[in-house]
Amino acid sequence: MMRWQTWVLAGLASSLLSSLPACGGGEDDPQKGPLIDGDSCEQAQVGAPVLRRLSAVELENSLRDIFPELGAAAWSGVRLGTDPTSELGFTNDAEALQVGAQTAKELLSTAEEVADIVTAEAALAASLPCATTQPGPECAGEFVTRHGLRLFRRPVSEEEKGELLALHASVSGKSDFRVGLKWTLVSMIQSPLAFYRSEIGAPNAGRYELSQHELATALAYNYTGTTPTPELLDKAARGELGSPEALVEEARALLDTPRGHEAMSRFLQQWLSYGKVNGIAKEKVPDFSTYGALMQEETRLFLEEVIYTRGAGVTELLTAPYTFLNAQLSTFYGHGNVAGQDFQLVERPADWSVGLLAQGSLLAGNSRMDGSSPTHRGLLVFERLLCGHIPPPPPNIPAITKPDPGKTTTRARYEEIHISADGCNTCHASFDPTGFALEHFDEMGRYRADEGGLAIDDSGYIAVAGEKRPVAGAKGLAEELARAPEVTECVSKLGSSYTYGGALGAECAIDEVQQGLMSGQIGLLEFFARLAGTEHMRARVRRE
Repeated sequence: MMRWQTWVLAGLASSLLSSLPACGGGEDDPQKGPLIDGDSCEQAQVGAPVLRRLSAVELENSLRDIFPELGAAAWSGVRLGTDPTSELGFTNDAEALQVGAQTAKELLSTAEEVADIVTAEAALAASLPCATTQPGPECAGEFVTRHGLRLFRRPVSEEEKGELLALHASVSGKSDFRVGLKWTLVSMIQSPLAFYRSEIGAPNAGRYELSQHELATALAYNYTGTTPTPELLDKAARGELGSPEALVEEARALLDTPRGHEAMSRFLQQWLSYGKVNGIAKEKVPDFSTYGALMQEETRLFLEEVIYTRGAGVTELLTAPYTFLNAQLSTFYGHGNVAGQDFQLVERPADWSVGLLAQGSLLAGNSRMDGSSPTHRGLLVFERLLCGHIPPPPPNIPAITKPDPGKTTTRARYEEIHISADGCNTCHASFDPTGFALEHFDEMGRYRADEGGLAIDDSGYIAVAGEKRPVAGAKGLAEELARAPEVTECVSKLGSSYTYGGALGAECAIDEVQQGLMSGQIGLLEFFARLAGTEHMRARVRRE
């Protein structure tokens, strides 16, 4: 067994991380949360060298793109378990994605299944004709060189090629040429060179400059969630990815591909968790799962319109007066007058609300089964739009009483239990009042003029920078958030943390790009593209 296999199967690939100059940050400040405050930035504009393990999605996308045979064979996908979620809610965090014994076994199983399909007689005859006509070391070398370039995201070195061919000779000597190729491919897929993305670089004047192939790899995975295309690898081989302008141009092009749209959608889903509405239950609507799926599609189309079609920024995201409905969802919400099953862009009722926070997926997904939840809705704003951080809840917290239609409003119940109660109000005063502003929407995300005949008080505030900024209703909340620079600052930090696979010590690297988004000069899509032009994309520094 080759040493590559030994490293992975023993769960020791992660030991490579500890041998780097530095590969992670320190403890998060529990008061500030996982994203540092911008005022603490010093001169460093780049993060530390790092190896980033592929997520399950990235590995599957890579294997499908490298080996088209998998699609023809109806391959069921990678066998890796669910990726761990970081404190920010993202599944691509470099510090969280490690290799233990279970992951190593799952990777071995995945590699064997892929290799069986790729080296099946018919598939091999089509992709590697010499395996049938002239099986031998030269043909095995062609196999290693071709697949190694895509799997390792760089040319295979002579030393690596020699080891792989030695493995092939050993196995084929005891079986046959095709079986030798199978286990050679298993070894390549399991290699840390394939399963980890290198962002280490080479020493240069006190820092580490990323190679052209490392840059191509970072671009591909950051912006499409898969391995670099042959065309992108060719550009790396020609040295065409050295300047910030070239990197940003590539990022724009990658974001505009189908894989780029998928990658952006994954960020949006993990940032906002709007997909959790699909599959939840509501007491008053037995078939709510049907509407939840439609709400998820509504939000996907809304975000696509704001970010891709209009190239807009945070302000339009929060205040856009439109959404997307089909006939079923239009009838459910009670506005739009849409006919047919196709989704159409429609204007919202002017006095109901606007923008992102009026999306049924977020309103229903952040509610209880039997009623709305000012706490969950307020937390959505506090954590995902203001980057607020709360400690774990204390033990023995009092339960919210059941709804009492026509006698007590939701606001009254939450004020009694959360805002007035000692031990609860310290935290809940930071976000429940924000949720009160959304009380004109019930637990299904539908507008209501009153609550069981009782008047709704939708006044509230957002807690920002040690002050309470008053808001009046859902529209007022959206407009106040759109005016708050802290919101765009938070969104940009979350977006860059996702793109970079965790902050990696590069929190200060985005300042110039962040200012463009905050001033409205660029939209969200362009913001993500310009992250490719930061110094952090090209270099790393040692962290003591």
